[in-house]
Amino acid sequence: MITDKCKLVNNNDERGNYVIATNEIKVGELLLSEESFASIPLEFHNKEYCFLCCKQSEMEDTKTTKTTEVQSNNKPIQCKFGCNMWFCSEICSNDMTHQLECSFINKFIESSIKNECDVSTCLLALRVIIKNKIESDKYQETVGKLSNQIEKFNETNKSFIEKYESNFQQVLDQLKQENSDPSLLAIFNKDEFLQIVCSIYVNSFSGLSNDFNRKPISNGYFYKPALLNHSCEPNIFFTIKDKELEMRVCKKIEIENEILDSYVDLLLPTIERQKILFNSKNFLCKCSRCSDSTEGERYLSSIYCFQCNDGVEFISPEIIYNSETKKFQENWKCSNSNNTCKFNEKKQSKRNKDKELQSILLEIKEFKEFINSEELLLSSTTITTTTAAEADQEMPIIENLLKRLLKFERDLLSRLNLNHHCWLMYHIKLSTTFEKLSLIYNNFDYLVQSIQHYKEMTRQVESIFKDSTSGELVDCYYHLGRINEKYLLSLIKQRNQFIQLKLQNQNKQDVDIDKLNVDIKNLLKFINQCYLNSYNHSILVFGKNHSKSIQLNEMVLKSNLKSTTTTNK
Repeated sequence: MITDKCKLVNNNDERGNYVIATNEIKVGELLLSEESFASIPLEFHNKEYCFLCCKQSEMEDTKTTKTTEVQSNNKPIQCKFGCNMWFCSEICSNDMTHQLECSFINKFIESSIKNECDVSTCLLALRVIIKNKIESDKYQETVGKLSNQIEKFNETNKSFIEKYESNFQQVLDQLKQENSDPSLLAIFNKDEFLQIVCSIYVNSFSGLSNDFNRKPISNGYFYKPALLNHSCEPNIFFTIKDKELEMRVCKKIEIENEILDSYVDLLLPTIERQKILFNSKNFLCKCSRCSDSTEGERYLSSIYCFQCNDGVEFISPEIIYNSETKKFQENWKCSNSNNTCKFNEKKQSKRNKDKELQSILLEIKEFKEFINSEELLLSSTTITTTTAAEADQEMPIIENLLKRLLKFERDLLSRLNLNHHCWLMYHIKLSTTFEKLSLIYNNFDYLVQSIQHYKEMTRQVESIFKDSTSGELVDCYYHLGRINEKYLLSLIKQRNQFIQLKLQNQNKQDVDIDKLNVDIKNLLKFINQCYLNSYNHSILVFGKNHSKSIQLNEMVLKSNLKSTTTTNK
């Protein structure tokens, strides 16, 4: 038994071991919780998160969780032994694991960067090696049992193994040149390091920030959660705070049904999810979503058919892995079921090479490169850090970038299904961009455009998760409520100005104040519903006592209170 709600089933066939429910489990129920064997913050050279336990610093807690009054009793302190990392307390700073790893940390960082290895993975592997020497029984009974799949990495991604092997060897050579104590050198074993690195890639869990922006902040090495198999149609959702992981049920699970987690970002289309799983987890997903070219009618890769040209039929790709070429292949087919589509009349090989299709796919590639480009990233940074006067100088650049995005909308996005992943990327980028512009220029039109993109983004995320719940939905509804609050304040300010001018007999505009009050009241109801939707999802995926749920509950009450008082001001 893993918990009183689930158990591990040992299986020797291709499917491997799996976890099933021992009784019916309802949506929102806590399945399990576990403290990691070891964790590491992803941004380790600042004070924001403790280098040992990943706890958020006091300053950050006080700022970001003001409504929940979550504060630490200890301010960040810097390591006294030489690595200069930051900790939440003397207890973490003086922890035996850190004292033993301290002198090796900067060596592993330098070597990891030089060999293009993931620094956080190497530091976590170092910590696991050290902690294994201190708590070997715990290691052997938990994470030491997990599969590392090093043979598959050697078979499918030899270069991955080689660069981490080179990384380890450089650190070891440096230690020998420095005439390090032989007892310290004895701690390290190349085979053990590589096995742990592979196990971390296959089994670790990423923790996200405790705000509404889903920023990756930590990497944790857990045992029981890693026993669950993957599906792109999961029935559980996990969250991590500090070193503690909780798994809650996001779809009702019947007795003896398998409990499934997702190892990838579910907002990605099938081909991208499959590539991530194959390259980092060494398997191809065969779930119902991956097996369907429309992803269960989510249409994240679907293009309106240019042969039918009726705005109804679309072509979608079946994703195949070619073991000979060792590449993923997209086999395209139109949804027309009447056998009247000329595209479907072609052989599969000719369909895939269709000139118009290839032209669209090339444009999709160019769009994704642009939307993720440094050029666009720098423009977003510019408009968040400048005043209106300074931003005026940057406006020609920003306008040019917006024109290019709108050109993509006209020439490319209009040819894609409204749920295509490119549309989601577009709405995410423009929702925040127009919001920043509205803040700098105090421009009502920018705010309205931002709201429309937030609405479309929420609609798309809803369509992806369908009858399930997720942290992404919590954040989407929160931001939709938040941006509409800004719109509400603009309307209230506008209304109050009209009333003031009317009292002074200076209002030359014919404004229906009663209608404006109705609009304000309806908007308040919408905002309240957004926060309520966010709260309802939050208590299912995070629990009622989570800081997000507490904060959202306060926002629900606040927005509901406003709806009965604001229009009477």
